[in-house]
Amino acid sequence: MDKLLQDLQKVGIQYLKSDRVIILEILENKLHLASEIDVLINELLDELHSSRLKKVRFECPKILLDSLHWTRTKMDSIGERVIYQRSLMTPLNVSIPDYEVWSYFENNSIFFLSEVMGTSFVDAEKFLTGMATELPSQVEEMFTVYKVNNEPVGVVFPHIEPNRDNEGRIFWIGIHPNFLGTGLGKNLHSIGLYRLKKQFKAMSYVGMTQVDNIPMRNIMVSNGCIQNKNTVISLQYSI
Repeated sequence: MDKLLQDLQKVGIQYLKSDRVIILEILENKLHLASEIDVLINELLDELHSSRLKKVRFECPKILLDSLHWTRTKMDSIGERVIYQRSLMTPLNVSIPDYEVWSYFENNSIFFLSEVMGTSFVDAEKFLTGMATELPSQVEEMFTVYKVNNEPVGVVFPHIEPNRDNEGRIFWIGIHPNFLGTGLGKNLHSIGLYRLKKQFKAMSYVGMTQVDNIPMRNIMVSNGCIQNKNTVISLQYSI
């Protein structure tokens, strides 16, 4: 399977792998490589049945997906996401609110994340374990907590996307339910951008969200991000 993932990377498919999930992504319309990409993904899905992995997620532009016959036949469409981009080589021109970097494996971190996500302690712990498996060299610095009057109000996980030339991403972002609708999401996102630029040394930022997530789209625009003309289709294959 590792050889297949390396071959996919050679044709422009980036990947992250945890203990149960493989995440594949391509944002470019590489139509001239569609047949090769389709064959490799088909082989990967077949190999999934003989591995401990249980799921493959894949995101690509719709125009490329239309040329991936086996892929769109075997995988289920689960949504569509819009892409926003921003250079981090220019000043952010925003005041950065107070924040702290927490240890991702401590109980208070897991408990706070479970509240923000609206999920159980166990599920929040699984999320962080998966993040640690996918981004082992960065996970210790990712758990970023926004604080207002010394109270934690949200969490953002900035990181550098592997093999993407200092491209910054946000693994996940969320405001605590007690503070939803207060306009703090823009500040939380700006903390993520600031850390990407200053601490992670990212040169650019790429953010994606569901097409119907208007609040998050507005946040990215308000923080200087520009919408890409392409959207990506999210697909999933499970066994």
